[in-house]
Amino acid sequence: MHPVLALTLQAMQSDMSRMDRVAMNLANSQTPGYKREVAAGGFAQLLEAQGAALVHIDQRQGTMKPTGQGLDVALSGPGWFEVATDQGIAYTRMGSFRRDSQGRLVTEQGHPVAGTAGEIRLPEGPVSIDAAGRIFEAVGGEGGFAKSRAEPVAQLKVVVFEEKAPAQRLGNGLVVFPGATAAADGRTEIRQGHLENANASSMQEMVQLMQTVRHFESMQKVALGYDEMLGNAIRKLGEGQ
Repeated sequence: MHPVLALTLQAMQSDMSRMDRVAMNLANSQTPGYKREVAAGGFAQLLEAQGAALVHIDQRQGTMKPTGQGLDVALSGPGWFEVATDQGIAYTRMGSFRRDSQGRLVTEQGHPVAGTAGEIRLPEGPVSIDAAGRIFEAVGGEGGFAKSRAEPVAQLKVVVFEEKAPAQRLGNGLVVFPGATAAADGRTEIRQGHLENANASSMQEMVQLMQTVRHFESMQKVALGYDEMLGNAIRKLGEGQ
């Protein structure tokens, strides 16, 4: 294949991949804790070209939405909640948790949320969660969030990853980051009774979509023009014989 045509087709494939990411961002712009997908580079881009299901996630903070629910928690700052799934350990920013029939803290899909000492078992009744993620049995106060003087029953586990680490999405707000993880270093505050909004803007994604479609159409015209030019050249050579 001629280098010009090869580069043009590669650019069109990149545009199609970008459109898939934009479509994903648009579909999840109202999903709590969702982190938008962006164009990957370097090693992550190479893996994507080879068919690996890795994406580059924009880990920037979303805005906060108060819910008043005692088991809704949001991360203000870098970090991810760790959860256990059938596929193994995964991570999420979607903090809409609940208590299951066994008294465990779980995600909406029933995946156990990890604490610093393993699975989190909740006491009966309301709980209070402080900025460090320590969970206390609540003894009153507005919304039932006031903590008691007792020792915390558990502490939420929050981990961080490199900003440009490639990730694999599992659905339902869950992602997997290859490689080692590190504990959050105090830069992150946990806010009870809140959820984090998605950091994807519908308007921004629509602009990205329009730009990508226009670029794809331009590359398509280049490919068709080159193909026509090549056909004319071959025809003229045939006529010259």
